[in-house]
Amino acid sequence: MIETERLLLREYTPDDFDALYEIMSDPETMQHYPAPFDEARTRRWIEWNIENYGKYGFGLWAVVLKETGEFIGDCGITIQKIDGENLPEIGYHIHKKYWRRGFAKEAAQAVRDWAFENTDYPALYSYCKYTNEASYKTAEAIGMHFEKEYQDEANKITHVSVIHRKAMPEFKKITDFPRGTIYDILCDAYSYDERNKGIWDADWKEAEDFFYDNPEIADEYGLVTCIGGEPIGFVTWDPRNRPEYVEIGHNGIREKYKRQGYGHKQLEEAVRRIKEYHGLKRIIVCTNSNLAAPKNYESVGFTLYDRKPNETESAYTGDYLYYEIMLKSEMTGGM
Repeated sequence: MIETERLLLREYTPDDFDALYEIMSDPETMQHYPAPFDEARTRRWIEWNIENYGKYGFGLWAVVLKETGEFIGDCGITIQKIDGENLPEIGYHIHKKYWRRGFAKEAAQAVRDWAFENTDYPALYSYCKYTNEASYKTAEAIGMHFEKEYQDEANKITHVSVIHRKAMPEFKKITDFPRGTIYDILCDAYSYDERNKGIWDADWKEAEDFFYDNPEIADEYGLVTCIGGEPIGFVTWDPRNRPEYVEIGHNGIREKYKRQGYGHKQLEEAVRRIKEYHGLKRIIVCTNSNLAAPKNYESVGFTLYDRKPNETESAYTGDYLYYEIMLKSEMTGGM
């Protein structure tokens, strides 16, 4: 059994037929399938998954609400033929009355983690008809990224997403990489909105020039995060106001590697290094309310201490948020 904050994932039993049939026979829910399921196919679905439990040790599991025990769908892993290959696929179906409440994402995240902890698969996949945007958006929400599309008879075009088993990140010096690396990471990290480059391009170039023109500063007050030798992110910090505070500056992860925990690891390593400064009172950072960054800062111990309206040309990014980590040296009077 897999447990999340709101859900339990358990093995199917024949008693789940009625609740499953309500989902699988619904034309709206099954609009991206060739047809809704009839009773026989629904019973076979349960039987197939029970067989998978014995054959593989996994399958699609029944998803139930912890609070009420109500069956609301299924989620799990099955072996599917994807573009001619038998591959482990995370699948999910949620009753339409529970759509847009994050249940598919919550269940799929738990299945992803279970699979990487309990199997040796180097990657997990999700596939669907190319028109099923809700399905592949859920895949992206758990850290998957677009792999390919291919033609087949069932879907006309099948959309494939993938997530690879996480490699442990390495942290290297900025000057281990050629000029252009920092700028390229920033462009990629903020590529989700084309306005970003137009507004901050000059700032990004200036920041990179500073670090590569002053390598002794770059390597002391910044790091590059790498996976398999590839630079995927970087973070820098400004120590000039010690012991009062150190301020984190640029902090970014390539779009392909977001939502996989690498941004958290990168920031965690930066905070660890900054905390080594003797007598430091606090670490601060400024970010924007419409970015994903606030959650990342909060995940390593930052707390919000101020918020100000953003009245600049980049106001679309949201209000300015000011975060801090108060260190023991200040809270105990420097002892």
